[in-house]
Amino acid sequence: TAFREVSDALVAHRKVREVRAQRELLVTTLQDRARLAYMRYNGGVSNLLEALDADRELFDAELSLAQSRRDELLTVVQLYKALGGGWQL
Repeated sequence: TAFREVSDALVAHRKVREVRAQRELLVTTLQDRARLAYMRYNGGVSNLLEALDADRELFDAELSLAQSRRDELLTVVQLYKALGGGWQL
């Protein structure tokens, strides 16, 4: 039914928003980690591999965040369709 479709779309959108928020927090944390890893490397405390590993983890998290943003936009489209929205070309 239409009510069920709207309800499902709202639930999906809420869940995707929560995931996106968690991934934004992860990206922020990993940005700090990468910055500190490069500070440690530049200070001679650690090797370059540690800094590059921090960068790799950050890039993976940023990719995951971009996918979450895409998923969030797709749930908005699903909600719009469930509410009976039309398409204008």
